[in-house]
Amino acid sequence: MADLLAPGLWWLHGTRGSNVYLVESDDGQLALVDTGFASSAAGILDEVAAHGGRLSAILLTHMHRDHSGAAAEVRDATGARVFIGRGDCLDRGGQLVVHSTVGRTHVARFLAGRFQRSHAADVPVDVCIEGETEVLPGIRAVPVPGHTPGSCCFVADRLGAAFVGDLVISHGGELTRSMRLANHDDDQYLESIRQFAAAAPEAGLPGHGVPVMTGFGGALRELAALPRRRTGLRTTAERAVRMSRFGRQLSRKRTRQEP
Repeated sequence: MADLLAPGLWWLHGTRGSNVYLVESDDGQLALVDTGFASSAAGILDEVAAHGGRLSAILLTHMHRDHSGAAAEVRDATGARVFIGRGDCLDRGGQLVVHSTVGRTHVARFLAGRFQRSHAADVPVDVCIEGETEVLPGIRAVPVPGHTPGSCCFVADRLGAAFVGDLVISHGGELTRSMRLANHDDDQYLESIRQFAAAAPEAGLPGHGVPVMTGFGGALRELAALPRRRTGLRTTAERAVRMSRFGRQLSRKRTRQEP
């Protein structure tokens, strides 16, 4: 059901959308990082059951549907608390919630969502993250706004690893940035990469693509120093290839560790 990446750290199978991880905190509590699309709930709950059925926290890197779509069902089934950045929370009559949205790169769906309310369920939020803070023993939330207003990374200090959501994408282990179109505020996003890179750990666990278990911090610092490339035929072709790979990943369930 999952690939063991390090002691107390698993990369789940049976999920679709984003990567979904399970991690143990320093006191043995089990936390889920992102949930993929709503169809990922069954695979997640099977894996939680295989680990004894006790899930303490759902740590959402941001509100996009491919990362938070199964959060409501998993929360209802396990009683786990939901954590997400304050900028991605809405106030519904005094109750803070996250309402999953489609990312800007899904242009048609994104525009449709601007004119009609989605049928996705609101997810009650137990903890809105407003600054760097310890969410479970040994696991810190670090706000990295820009991709969405409330985007966060989660750092497991014991493992020397960071769950980075869409701060970067891993194409076969090569780090790339989200496109301008994908980001709520691209300048803020680029600044968040620069700030996080300054103290990034050795391992990085992105929301899309393969985990980078060594050399992540150095690779992120190199990427942070690069300017945005100008649009041209070459960059357009490269982006088209990457978007095609990205779309294929979103559309299939993860069944084994990718090469």
